Parts: sequence; structure tokens; C-alpha cells
Amino acid sequence: MTEHPQRVAIVTGAARGIGAATALRLAADGLAVAVVDLEAAAAKETVGAIEAAGGRGLAVGADVSDAEQVTAAVERVAADLGAPTVLVNNAGVTRDNLLFRMTEQDWDTVMGVHLRGSFLMTRAVQQHMVEARWGRIVNLSSTSALGNRGQANYSAAKAGLQGFTKTLAIELGRFGITANAIAPGFSRAT
Repeated sequence: MTEHPQRVAIVTGAARGIGAATALRLAADGLAVAVVDLEAAAAKETVGAIEAAGGRGLAVGADVSDAEQVTAAVERVAADLGAPTVLVNNAGVTRDNLLFRMTEQDWDTVMGVHLRGSFLMTRAVQQHMVEARWGRIVNLSSTSALGNRGQANYSAAKAGLQGFTKTLAIELGRFGITANAIAPGFSRAT
């Protein structure tokens, strides 16, 4: 019988909320999980829960909108846990306001985390997936992608993630990599 290596997942924005729940579920399913959040200290509670249940976890601090930090984070995951072949782009922020009150910084921050962050993380991880000829990418969109009062930036970012995801599926499918977006409704992180 051939023994298969443990698959490695990266979940961004996984210190709490949907990201933490996703990281815990992946660990329960037998994957080693890198819990990525702005500060590694914030991710340690999720990693502690993974390890308490007998899994392997790693807390990694990184700003997903910063290319150098993303590269360093993915290199650390590959070195400490193994080549990542599952990526959940969950990191997100809101800077809600009506359009006439929304600042350029509000717009740029939301686009940076949601769109640029998903792009940078996917670009950094896809090389490992292509080498393995297997991978799973899940991008967190939102029902707000269809529009929501006071969320022009967030709605645009989440709609952009849907187009990004479809393009990833087209480009990476031939390497055994799937890309999907899920669009939950409102949730309150705890």
C-alpha cells in the first residue's frame, strides 16, 4: 500500500469567524493547516484548537496585500508543513460608507485585502499545485457581490473575486486544480 503525504492547506483571515471554522474543519478532515492572519499571535488560538484535536497547524502572520509578506508566508508554510495544495482566500475587511462619504483609502484598503490579497496568495501557492498536478482554491465572495447599500467597495471586490475565480478555473483546470467561490450572507465573527 502506498502512503500518501498529508495535504497542506492555507486559510487566510483564519484567526476567527469563517476562516477559523474553515481551518478547524480542514484539520478535522486530516489536512495540516497554516492559519494566516495579520498577526501570528492572533492565529495561535485557532492553531491551538487544531493541535488540541490532534492535528498539525502553523500560525503565520502576513498582510495578504503585501507581495513580500505573502511570498515569505508561503515559503514558510512549504518549509514547515509541506507544499500547500489547498488555499482558502478568506481574509477580508470592510470600510462601509455611502459612496459620497467613502474615501479613496476606504476603497483601496478593501480592494487590497480582498482582490490583491487573493491574487497574491493564489499566485504564490499555484506553483505548488501545478507541481503536484492537484489543487483546490476556494475564494470567499459574498451575497453583497450583487450590490448592497453603503458597500460599493466591498460589493465591487466580492464581484471581482467571482470573475477572478472563473478565470482561475479556466487557466488552472488543466493541471488538476479546481477554483470555486462561495458567497455567504452576513455573518458576525466571534
